[in-house]
Amino acid sequence: MNYLLSKTMRVAATFAALAVTTAAVPAFAVTSPDFPMAGFATQNGGTTGGKGYSEVTVDNVNDLKSYAKAGNKIIYVKPGTYMGPVEVGSNVTIYGYQGAIIAQPASGSAMKLSGSKNVIIRNLKFKGVGAHDDDDEDCLQVNHESKNVWIDHVDVYDGHDGNLDITNASDYVTISWTKFSYTSASTGHQFSNLIGNSKTKTSDRGHLNVTIHHTWWADGVVERMPRVRFGKVHVANNLFDSKNASYCVRAAVEADIRIERNVFIGVQKALDLYTSDGTITAAQMIENYEENVKKPQAGTGTAFKPSYSMSLTDVSTQAKAYALRDSIKLYAGATLPDPGKSQTVTPASSSSEVQSSSSVAVSSSSVAKSSSSVAQSSSSQAVSSSSQGEAVSGTATLTKHGSGSAKQEVKQGESIEEFYFTVAGATGATVTGLPEGVSGTMKGSDFYISGTVAQNAAVGAYNFTVTTTGATTNATKNGTITVVGANGAVAESSSSSVESSSSKVDSSSSSEQGTTSLDVATVASHFNVSVNGRVLTVQGATQTAYLLDAQGRLITKVQSLGRESLITVPRAGMYLLRVGNEARRITVR
Repeated sequence: MNYLLSKTMRVAATFAALAVTTAAVPAFAVTSPDFPMAGFATQNGGTTGGKGYSEVTVDNVNDLKSYAKAGNKIIYVKPGTYMGPVEVGSNVTIYGYQGAIIAQPASGSAMKLSGSKNVIIRNLKFKGVGAHDDDDEDCLQVNHESKNVWIDHVDVYDGHDGNLDITNASDYVTISWTKFSYTSASTGHQFSNLIGNSKTKTSDRGHLNVTIHHTWWADGVVERMPRVRFGKVHVANNLFDSKNASYCVRAAVEADIRIERNVFIGVQKALDLYTSDGTITAAQMIENYEENVKKPQAGTGTAFKPSYSMSLTDVSTQAKAYALRDSIKLYAGATLPDPGKSQTVTPASSSSEVQSSSSVAVSSSSVAKSSSSVAQSSSSQAVSSSSQGEAVSGTATLTKHGSGSAKQEVKQGESIEEFYFTVAGATGATVTGLPEGVSGTMKGSDFYISGTVAQNAAVGAYNFTVTTTGATTNATKNGTITVVGANGAVAESSSSSVESSSSKVDSSSSSEQGTTSLDVATVASHFNVSVNGRVLTVQGATQTAYLLDAQGRLITKVQSLGRESLITVPRAGMYLLRVGNEARRITVR
């Protein structure tokens, strides 16, 4: 299933347009490129989901469960929270609008594939009840000989037993552009992904062919990224940076794992060889990037060679590895556009090399006003899990939870105590006025405030405001984070208000691309960008500027050192521009 521009958008695409946004810490909902399917899901005849069957849009859990179980359908899921378990049949595509959440009940799964064939699941959030040391089910299950499954651009967190497991001779599965994490709702057993559930399940031999690529194991994940028994698993171009990780990939009995061109940052162990259950077939480490990995592991054996072609990003240097990291952090999760907005549904099942899709819609993004009692904050944010969804009729509410107070004091360079607001009757939330390094993140129906205050953040009281979005009557909550200097000093409150807003620069070109407009939506920019045709002019950059494609592959680099630099964009498409730790998303269409 690929998304292509409609005829109208294709005509409009003859005029190039650029949108630049901050990427290092996503400050608002972004629209991801629609990359083609790759990996094992393209094998065994391919995976087409509901291709050839009728389409239906659902807005209530009864219809979702009924259509999903029956199969033979393309199902669009409107924004809202749907309580599982949702059982999925065969020949079905389930695609969520921004803000569509499948929730795990107190017992059972959020969504379950059991013996399902030819299934595509995309652009959904799966909210678990919290990981605890209980005997229960995973948030998302692929089980009992399910075959040809593509799980793409989903966000799975706080699964009761695991986040997503693939077991019992399931086969030909691809997981791509997905985010796995755990929040403070989880108290133990934060073990994300199991492939093969038992050392005695010898019937799994010859099955469990799985590809996991461009996926992010984020904070809270402790183990199983994944843990593998018996299967052939290709772990490629992924990001592992959970500060809680004891190990990332674990190879167990008869596992054959190709661990290729991944980025491991700040984890205890990238690979764990678990031989207690039996002999490992192979766990081969191939051209990975490891930074601050405390216990390096060289791997063992020679892994299988995939039966498909797949273009992978080089991560041989820090710059290249950070480029892939930035891309995955920006696009992993439920970041695809809503169906039908500017695109039409067509299926995709291909064994050809993965190519970056440039015919994609771009979400419009703005930067909210930052109100603070100190100098301008560089972390004013607008975060919404469903900024592209339809409005919700009624009055929204915000209910605070978590151990952290909405009024707290923290030193420069130290983390705040996390807290969150449950959003009801709305499609998302925004926050303004936070100190640099602290951010708001929508996870399911909860809006989390967390982060580490920057070392150079101005001291003083930051008065922040959380506001719901998408309701007829939106709700707001206020609080204050007071930043204290290393010596305990606090600046006087000046009650000043600073606005950081989008600016637009229009320039014309005599090239065949016609007039080009540049929308710059950044906060506290450290460098400026303007455009003429397909030439980017970068000013004020004191470090090397890197232009990368949407999968983090280096296009070119320019040593600026504060002078004006010119970078040519080679073609229409989506790019990242990195200077130091700051990255911006650039889309040419």
